This record gives sequence, C-alpha cells and structure tokens, in this order.
Amino acid sequence: MLDILADRLSLDLQTVQDFVLDSPSLAPFDDFFAKGGCKTISFVYQMSDIPGVECGRSFTGTAKRAKILRLFLADLSQTCLTGVCCFFVRTRLDSPVNPDSVHKEIYFSMLDATDGILKGTCNLLSKFLLPSLNAAQDWGGINKSQHGEKLKQNFKDTLKRSITFLDSKIESVVHFNIPTDVDYSKLILLDDLKAAAADVDMVQRLEQILKQWFERIEQVLTESDQVRREADSAGPLTELEFWKRKSVKFNSIINHIRSPECQAVVMVLFVNGSKTLKMWRKLDAQITERTNEAKDNAKFLGALEEACQPLYNSDPCTMAKSVQHLISVIQMIHSVSRYYYTCKNITRLFAKVTNQMLTACRAHITDNGTRQIWDQDAEDVIKKIQVWVTRNMNLIRTSLSLWLKSSILRFVFCHVVYYYTKRKVPLQPVSPLKISDHQYYMFRRFIKLCKIYKIYKIFP
Repeated sequence: MLDILADRLSLDLQTVQDFVLDSPSLAPFDDFFAKGGCKTISFVYQMSDIPGVECGRSFTGTAKRAKILRLFLADLSQTCLTGVCCFFVRTRLDSPVNPDSVHKEIYFSMLDATDGILKGTCNLLSKFLLPSLNAAQDWGGINKSQHGEKLKQNFKDTLKRSITFLDSKIESVVHFNIPTDVDYSKLILLDDLKAAAADVDMVQRLEQILKQWFERIEQVLTESDQVRREADSAGPLTELEFWKRKSVKFNSIINHIRSPECQAVVMVLFVNGSKTLKMWRKLDAQITERTNEAKDNAKFLGALEEACQPLYNSDPCTMAKSVQHLISVIQMIHSVSRYYYTCKNITRLFAKVTNQMLTACRAHITDNGTRQIWDQDAEDVIKKIQVWVTRNMNLIRTSLSLWLKSSILRFVFCHVVYYYTKRKVPLQPVSPLKISDHQYYMFRRFIKLCKIYKIYKIFP
C-alpha cells in the first residue's frame, strides 16, 4: 500500500512511511484489513498544518502555524480537499484481507482536486471509471440476463450524461478578474466609504473595475442570446441540460455581484453618486431576471427527467405506455411554468420528445445499431415495424387525446393522428399561440418516419 502511494505521488518510500507514522493513530489500517471493517481508507496529499509534537519528530526551519505539503490519513467527511486524495477500496467485507489475493480484493484510485473537487470528480469518472467499465467483460449475472447488454448500455449512458453535466457545469461558470491593487476589506465601514468616495483617483479606479465587470457580463448576455446549435436528433434531456448550464452561468454572475469585493465597489460609487451605477443597476436587473428564468425552467424541466427515462432506456412497447405520463408532465409545464410556457419553448420540447422516440424506434429495429434491416430476417423486421407504427402509435394517440387539453397540445394530437392514420382531423383554432409557424419543425422527423411504409411494401 505504501509502495503504491510512493509511486503515484512521486515520493520516496521512507518519506511516505514518516508521513503515515505522523498520524495520531494507526487504527484505521487495522480496521481496513479486518473482517467486517471499513470499506475504504483514504490518504490526502496537500498543504496542511504541521503535526504536533505527539507525532514524535520535529520540523525545523518552519514558522509557527505554517503549512507544509504532506501526506496524511484523512477522514474525508472532516477534510477540506484541495490537493490529491489517494484511496483504497475493498470489494468484500465478509472476511479479512487475504495477503495472497490482496490484488483482487483491493482497488486503488486517485482524485486530483488541485483544480477543484468538481473538476477532479469529472476527471476520475471520465478517465478512470468509464474506460474501466468499457473494458470490463465480467458483469456477473447481467451477462446471462436476456436484456443484459441493454442494461449495461443504459448504465454507461447514464454515467456519460452525468460526466457531460459535470463538465458543462465547470465550463459554464463565469470567472471575473478581481484586481488586487485595491484593498476591499477597508471599504466596509461608512467612514471608509466616504473617504474613498472623496478620493478622485480611487473613484476613477473603481469605475474602471466596475466597467470591466460590466463588459464581461454583457458579453455573457450576448452569447446567451445567440441562436442555439443542436443536433437534429437531440432528445428532451438536452433541453434540461441547456437550462441547467444557463442556471449555473447566471448564478455564478449573481454570486460575483453579491461578493464582498463587488459590493464594496458599488457602495463607494453609490456614496460618490457615480453615473456608472445607473447602467450597472439596469444590468443587475437583467441578470436577476435571466437567473430566475433559468432556475425556473430547470426546475420544471427537472420533472421531465424521470418521465423521459423510458424514451432512452426502454423498447418501443414499454416506451409507448409511458407516453401518457410524459404528456401530462408537458401539460403541467405549459400550464404552470412562469417562463417556459411559450409556444417556442413547448414546440422545441415536443420536437425533442419526438426525436428521442424515433431514435428509440431506430435502435429497436436495428438492434441498437448493430444490424441493418437488410441483414435481418424480413419477417422480424416487418414485425418490429408493425409493433412501432400500429400498436405504439395507437397508444400514443390515445394518450394524447385523453391528456392534451391546451390548444398547443391539441394541435400535436391532431397532426399525429393525421400523419399516422392518413385521416384529416379538423384542427382546433390555435392562432393565439401561432403554432403553425413551428409545425414543420415539430413534426418533420415524424413525417419522415412515414416512409417506413415504403420499405414495408417492398418486402416480399
């Protein structure tokens, strides 16, 4: 164990041993190797306080209360991780660790939190766990299960989505440059604020700082107003991820606006009566509104996450049975949400739902992309097509007719019926929502699916 730590941290073995012996107790080692003991043991390598005299050795040449880079046994629930965490995990606890099979019973990994715990977790999942899962052959009883491959793929897809979300969250945070030539801690008391406001040079410097932050926020707003670029096959969960990213981005701006440094600058300029505050307050109001919109949309779309899982993880038969619940959630969002109820947003969401339904259909017909229809038995392909187009669309049509009450969703129902039964169902008036402008966008991929009948007809 110590050899592994020395190798991974590029330390010599004696140094690792000395650091470990600095611990007030070695009981965690006994607990880790014992029957029914602890499942993990963790070591942290980061800047930390110098051990007390009870460790048995002295650290000469270091100032009082100084910190040094050292390795120590850590209780992660009580440790603020800012460096590297090395941890060992046991696979079973029903017996003591066997020295002969220790390489099978204990696994080692590292979490580098030097750039933040979130970044470290994302790297651990993407660079270690996911590749290990992809390379794993023995999945136990899952390999013998009828749907084993699908279960494994669903698990991997869920992990990939989690990694993508973590990565996007890291990238979404807006960073601000905080100049260090101003002592913000001295701009708190009223007398200090008045003195700073009377200093012309100080006011000019603070106005310059505020303008830099203003330009950075304006840049973020401009980027967020740009046209979204997404794949034509994007599913409904991408909508949730989009608003989560926006929520993180605008929240980071709000956190900066409420930071002591920003508040100090604003208060000095307020006391001075600076004209730059007028545009700053206007921008502050815009950011607050955008933040509320992103949080509100992410909250309501979060209700879709569970309802959409059958679209990603189920076969068409199972998926169709969940459509009724999915439609009711969309109806709730349209009726209750403060921001997301608009025609444009609901249209985009429904288009993404249909995209994922078609993706599931394609995966079902092609056995998750492993076989083309021309490589399969004709009767099997026809059966799959019939199951999807007839039975499933009947269920979907029934769900729509029962649950869609608003004008926008009645429009969806009428067109689904029209395109799949070839009957012209009279449309309800939808002019107040101007849905017709988005008709093709919502149903273009559904319309293309009708061409599957042509494939059906050419089979003998």
